[in-house]
Amino acid sequence: MKAVLFALNSSYIHTNLAVRCIKNYVEYKLPGKHEIIILERNLKDKSDEVLYALYSMKAQVYAFSCYIFNIREMISYASNLKSLLPESKIIFGGPEVSYDAEKLLNSNPFIDNVILNEGEEVFVNYLEEINHDKIIDGQIFKDFSKQGIQYRAGESMTGNIAYYESSRGCPYKCSYCLSSLRVGIRSKTALSTLKDLIEFERYSNITIIKFVDRTFNYDIKRANEILKGLLDEKYTKIYHIEIRPELFDDEMFDILRKFPKNKLQMEIGIQTTNDKTLNAIDRPSDIKKTICNMEKLRNLKNIKIHADLIAGLPYDDLSSFKKSFNDIFYVCDELQLGFLKLLKGSKIRKQQNIFSYKYNYEAPYDIFENYFLSFDEIYKLKRIAALTDRYKNSLHFIECLDFITRYFSSPFDFFAGLDEFINYHISAISQHEAFKVLFEYSKIHIKVNMNDDEWLNFIKYLRADYFRCLNREAPKYFA
Repeated sequence: MKAVLFALNSSYIHTNLAVRCIKNYVEYKLPGKHEIIILERNLKDKSDEVLYALYSMKAQVYAFSCYIFNIREMISYASNLKSLLPESKIIFGGPEVSYDAEKLLNSNPFIDNVILNEGEEVFVNYLEEINHDKIIDGQIFKDFSKQGIQYRAGESMTGNIAYYESSRGCPYKCSYCLSSLRVGIRSKTALSTLKDLIEFERYSNITIIKFVDRTFNYDIKRANEILKGLLDEKYTKIYHIEIRPELFDDEMFDILRKFPKNKLQMEIGIQTTNDKTLNAIDRPSDIKKTICNMEKLRNLKNIKIHADLIAGLPYDDLSSFKKSFNDIFYVCDELQLGFLKLLKGSKIRKQQNIFSYKYNYEAPYDIFENYFLSFDEIYKLKRIAALTDRYKNSLHFIECLDFITRYFSSPFDFFAGLDEFINYHISAISQHEAFKVLFEYSKIHIKVNMNDDEWLNFIKYLRADYFRCLNREAPKYFA
């Protein structure tokens, strides 16, 4: 039997781990019995070319990997493919269809089956059986910890990022996250993880390994063993992990300070520094310790720190969100402002009436407003998020921005004022114009708070960043 595993990624630099997990497990359990093909495209590809690529396979089974960012396109492709190949079986799987599957099937009769949860074992069974329930629950994959890396020699990749799981599940119960719906966590040993990671050294095109583990350091002893192993020079990639800084111990800091610059990247899901909000979303945290450890981490100057906030959480109004922004602005390299999505199956979606949520009923289910934030305020935060991406997260303005924001009342107020000053979306202007806007805004609104030497220092940093970014001298009127 020929089966196509179809992945539609958000951009060309990404790859889909799920389809690789399923393909490799089928070939392990049923070697040579079925032809399993991965077809991987992205949202920017031309739709007729993607549809023809699917059609040209002439497979008996097509399995679609569905997420909030691609579900509309997946439904469209599946509908058109079924009209062209009515005898083929169409299967949907992935987090976006693991909840409310009956409604999906009723609305889209061209979908033959939906697989819930983890799909390795059930897909093997699907290929071997004739009759199937419309909805198939994969439960959990018991052999997860025995699996190695999912990438194979010779496969073509458009990007340079590979994804790796050393654990599945999450020890936390955050109300907005689907990972909270499964109890328990399954993990590979530190030794097994390091054996897996050395396999990536065979792939010269892969430069970044992204752990998809929900919390890399939930077990501090295991995390320290893995990090100690990665210090070995034979591990040459960049390793991206998601961590909780409040769990750090002295041994972890001793290990981290030994890493070469930029070999390790850390993603930190702060979400908010409002204790009332953290308790409401079932994510109690020691925020003081978190921020203290982030500051210690950034002072090491060898690890890139990416921090996340989520706007729209319960009890977080504009004032408390502003505080969260200011609390962590200087203890991270990148500050991502995300916006709450009321995901199917999540606890917070079931609480929508309690907190007066208004949201998009179609994927990605992003909120418009709630009891604490108006639509006007959400929109304002989205504009500030875009400015933060352009000026902080791009790392093109790293020295001048860090310097100039300290002369404003707060980093958040700096960006709010900048948004009012330019009065249009920052994506509409060139990089040169972005530098010019920053200079003009600072000259009008901030220079008054500085002495001459301080202003000259800002100009020095601005010119240095301009040169690094655009590879040419800054204009003379930057003075």
